[in-house]
Amino acid sequence: MAAKIKKLPKVCDYFQNEDQFSSGVAYCAGCTLELHARMVSKIMGKETVIVGTPSCSAPVLNGQNAAAWHKMGHYACTMTGVASSATGLTRAYQKAGTDATVVCFTGDGCAQDIGFQTLSGAAERNEKMVYICYDNEGYMNTGIQRSSATPYSVATSTTPVGKARKGKETGSKNLPLIMSLHDIPYVATATLSHLEDYAKKLTKAKEKSKEGFAYVHVFCPCLVGWKIPMDSSIQVCRAAVRTNFFPLWECEDGKYKITKEINKPKPIADLTQLMGKYNHMDEQMLANFQQIVDRRFNVLQTLCSI
Repeated sequence: MAAKIKKLPKVCDYFQNEDQFSSGVAYCAGCTLELHARMVSKIMGKETVIVGTPSCSAPVLNGQNAAAWHKMGHYACTMTGVASSATGLTRAYQKAGTDATVVCFTGDGCAQDIGFQTLSGAAERNEKMVYICYDNEGYMNTGIQRSSATPYSVATSTTPVGKARKGKETGSKNLPLIMSLHDIPYVATATLSHLEDYAKKLTKAKEKSKEGFAYVHVFCPCLVGWKIPMDSSIQVCRAAVRTNFFPLWECEDGKYKITKEINKPKPIADLTQLMGKYNHMDEQMLANFQQIVDRRFNVLQTLCSI
């Protein structure tokens, strides 16, 4: 008798809700942020309350003139107060007995820099919410300035390439790992080239937010800031995973696990050659960047082996 083939879940199997966004939204053409937002709405549902800040997503979350671009609840606040504002909403809903999922939806500038204090505080208190950071590696909405998520050697408006230096001289802050050290129920990384992986993690984050704090860090290319063609954002996401620059992993109840194993990682040059922001890199800079990537991945492997 032939063995039964195990049916693996498809990304659509995780969609328990209709898309909460209108068919036309004001994101840049080709930006992964639109796909990212629609994924969140389909999995989190209409009872989701989004807490957002000034960012690339703000025009869509806030709406335009007298019209809205989505059906979810939305609370707009300052970049310094997103997690603390979400805390107030979460506790109010709990006291009222309302079944709502509060989701912070911010860029890396808020999560890693301006709003990190309240993010860390909410995680330390284990507030029952989901915090999603879409990481486009800089302040893209205000002029492509560097953030602490900007990788080594990247050219931005505040880390220019010239005679004195060539781009950012330091590496990026490893925020997903930092969040996992807060001993919260769930932390995960995701990107838009691996939708089944992302859908599964969003579903887990929603479930885990009933117990406490859940954090999801999403790799989201910016076409303008990264100097990539309009049709190549998913290709860049895929290359980031294949080079181990952005490994896909999760930490559930303190246990680390790589969710997408790469048997033969590609060199970091396979990623950098896709983006104009790395055009100035020489062989030594590529070697330095490769060392950073390898060292970080070795740390992750060690944590997964414990």
